[in-house]
Amino acid sequence: MRNHFFLLSLITLVMVLSGCLTQVSPNPGPTPPLGGQKFSVSGVVKDANTNLAFWNGTATLNGQSVPIRDGGFQFSNQAPGTYTLTIERPFYKPYQTKVVITTTNITLTAQLHTVFSSNELDLLARLVYAEAKGENYEGQVAVASSVLNRVLHPDFPNTLSGVINQVVVSGGKRYYQYEPVLNGTIHTPPSQAAKDAVSDALVGWDPSLGATGFFAPKKVGPSSWVWSRPATVTIGNHRFFK
Repeated sequence: MRNHFFLLSLITLVMVLSGCLTQVSPNPGPTPPLGGQKFSVSGVVKDANTNLAFWNGTATLNGQSVPIRDGGFQFSNQAPGTYTLTIERPFYKPYQTKVVITTTNITLTAQLHTVFSSNELDLLARLVYAEAKGENYEGQVAVASSVLNRVLHPDFPNTLSGVINQVVVSGGKRYYQYEPVLNGTIHTPPSQAAKDAVSDALVGWDPSLGATGFFAPKKVGPSSWVWSRPATVTIGNHRFFK
């Protein structure tokens, strides 16, 4: 029996030395990141209510800012660590979330809420409907965008209601900025297309090309001051200007 055990041990030793047998080590677990290894953080940004992707905006991570394009953003070459991601766009509440980078690239979806109330958005949709119900969809979005552009412009009130209902007094006369406010058609319920146009303008589609006003050339005489304003684009029956 002792000789048999000795012979078996000798055979095993020979097989190990010759490579016929391999010793298996316990599973070491996940491989830690190599020194200096970097990863990416990317995401999609949408309106929380309509699910429409943002046309533009700004994302900031670890002191670096990148523009939002076509509804998305990406940060490259980020070292492992814990950071705060901030996303901003006019007319939306700032979005913040913690991002923990370990050993993989990160992809996330951010949903932002508008700062406007449902009543304010309804007011804008009613203006779009009253001013542009006979225009194509792009023209309706352009009207909505031009109103939003006024909210951001220092020469106009900084609220939707303030812009839409603004009355300017000049030479003892009162001038309404938008005719539907003067004639009362602003109170007509909006169409679904007008509501959709407001939603598209909110996320950044601006067919007006930055305009802050518009008029119908066929209805305005040559002596009107609006003809002196720089035109941005003509869509349907409306000429848009800054």
